[in-house]
Amino acid sequence: MKKSLLQRWCDRTWMYAVYFLGIFMGCALIWNWGSWEVSQKLVCLLAVVVPMHIFEENSFPGGFYFMNNTGFHSKQPMVYPQNECTNMVTNLGAEIVLILVTFSTMRIEVSAVTLVIFFGLGETLNHTRAGILMYRRYREVGKKTIYGPGTVTSWCMLVPLAVASIRWLSFHPFTVGEVIGGIGIFLGIAVCLIGLPFVISIRVKSKRFAFEDLGYFEKYEKGNPK
Repeated sequence: MKKSLLQRWCDRTWMYAVYFLGIFMGCALIWNWGSWEVSQKLVCLLAVVVPMHIFEENSFPGGFYFMNNTGFHSKQPMVYPQNECTNMVTNLGAEIVLILVTFSTMRIEVSAVTLVIFFGLGETLNHTRAGILMYRRYREVGKKTIYGPGTVTSWCMLVPLAVASIRWLSFHPFTVGEVIGGIGIFLGIAVCLIGLPFVISIRVKSKRFAFEDLGYFEKYEKGNPK
């Protein structure tokens, strides 16, 4: 069946837009390296790393959505709660937010750096939890690690960024309100770009935006007796 324009956009086209934005932010970082403060560089680096994280989750090796939906005990893990449409909203939306925060960093400096901390650690904790669940699911068919799509960029890129941000925060004065502001941005992303789309998807269970490729988990699912 021929896909609609929206279906084609939500399938893979939006990813190219995110990758372009990541390259753009990398160029902005290089161009402004001598004039930007460390805090702004940290936020910009997050905007560069997130498209790499998205690439690992969705393209190579791909299949994060299946792992994520399985973790939510979905009866149709290729259909809901994460589908191609929510995937686009979450990831493209988060990248746009990070770009906006990057160019607003000097007005909300502490909050912006706090966002980097919670975003990096939150993503890493989620991927580690999901990886453990998938290891338990597939260990009888040969899975030997807790790796899942997104784990490498989480531990090797997001965690170092979070640690650098914690160090920055420890050497600069801040108020509780500023930290709460950063947590608020993080929660706003979690609620508006993840939670609400998931709630809608769970109710609708639309197969129009169902995923078609198991990615990394294809080889394990074939031999999974469950």
